[in-house]
Amino acid sequence: MDREALKKSAEDIVQIKIRFEVARFASATFREVGIELNLIGHKLCSDPPDRMSPSGRDDIIVAISMLCLIASELVSASADLISDGRRYAGSALIRQLVEVEYLAWAFETKNEEAARWLRSTRGERKRFFTPEKLREAAGNEFRSLDYGYHCELGGHPTPGAWLLLKDDSLVGQLMLSDCLGHAGRIWNHIGGWARSHAYGASVLARSFEMSELYSRWMKIDLLTKLPQAPEFPNNW
Repeated sequence: MDREALKKSAEDIVQIKIRFEVARFASATFREVGIELNLIGHKLCSDPPDRMSPSGRDDIIVAISMLCLIASELVSASADLISDGRRYAGSALIRQLVEVEYLAWAFETKNEEAARWLRSTRGERKRFFTPEKLREAAGNEFRSLDYGYHCELGGHPTPGAWLLLKDDSLVGQLMLSDCLGHAGRIWNHIGGWARSHAYGASVLARSFEMSELYSRWMKIDLLTKLPQAPEFPNNW
């Protein structure tokens, strides 16, 4: 897809509308699930002691709830910032969303990782839960180029950030579409966790509606057809 076709897609009212619709719905769903799981996690004080932390909570469920609440704020705030033209700030939040995706993968893959993360010290997080460590543990699940791309464009102050500071609607819509992609993968990992966990019903109850909306978005939004790339062309 050449730049002209990309620009047409980015400026299409129908496609813009569904991008923001998905962002609002995903954010609201993450928040609802996060609140429900947090309540469940703090009510399970009657469970066997080996499943409970000293604070009287189910740390696995509370950790998942926190991840959902963080994802909710990052998705909605990114969409809001992109909507009003603050693309650099929106991109910085999407970089954090990538890190949430790594954690969601870890929590799905090994249930106890969620509790270990919640109880971790800063030193333990540096040893086990940095983006680099999680990518290593995930093997080929994530591309380091993708994370580096987000760091260059919004995660750190770099000259390449100029791309986001220009008044270019195409770049903003590309970032929003990318944001939705990461949010969808986070939801898939949370769903994978829920399918193997006794208290995952609040996630599973919303899976069909989320899946239906995401399927509709991917059919309408032509920007989702773009292949992954490590960086935008320099001449944009």
